[in-house]
Amino acid sequence: MRAFVTGGSRGIGAATVRKLAADGFDVAVHGFHHPEEAEKEAAIVRGLGRSSFVVLRDLGSAAGPVDAAADLARQWDSLDVLVLNAGAYDRTPFPDITDDDLLACYRLNVFAPFALTRELLPLLRRSSAGRVVFVSSQLAFAGSPRGAHYASAKAAIVGLSRSLAKELAPGITVNTVAPGSIDTAILAGDTPERRRERGLAIPLGRVGEAAEVADAIAFLASGHASYVTGATLHVNGGSRID
Repeated sequence: MRAFVTGGSRGIGAATVRKLAADGFDVAVHGFHHPEEAEKEAAIVRGLGRSSFVVLRDLGSAAGPVDAAADLARQWDSLDVLVLNAGAYDRTPFPDITDDDLLACYRLNVFAPFALTRELLPLLRRSSAGRVVFVSSQLAFAGSPRGAHYASAKAAIVGLSRSLAKELAPGITVNTVAPGSIDTAILAGDTPERRRERGLAIPLGRVGEAAEVADAIAFLASGHASYVTGATLHVNGGSRID
């Protein structure tokens, strides 16, 4: 079995790479801004007895998704699981978001997963049970007071996932994971007091771990989710219930 994880060098992506490898997948690890970390994750996959290679493409560029898909196709003739995790959250007040900011955000968070899925569709169709898992965000449902461009991009991902779930059935399932507050680099600026406040605001009393999101992704990528498509799985400790 073969899986490709975008944004696989750190955080949720890296945890997903390790989880899928532990579940028996060969894993291609996408990285761009953190190539050394991507190589480290690929080495961990190989240490688990699976094969791995790194795809170093800028998915925020016009050519990046097509080039990344071509890199993958040179290595593999089929793909079982595509995890679209790469993204960036730029906290900016709405009046300060420029057109260029909006376009850059949408290029990475919407266009890249759209284009990658389209370009890798021939490989996914060669799988006996293709799986696509988009990583959205709780902010797609709750909104963001300092990230309207990001929240709206992540909402677009939910619409894309639901549409593809209908169009690519029955051969390929398409689902979304929407994480809430997760202990990754995105929360690195928290003071201890702010982290405590985050935990108190969540019914389960703490922020989540990247591995907990990876477990949700791995479920949707597995045969256990063979009758699940078009779904959004919220991993947020109960901070938002839809």
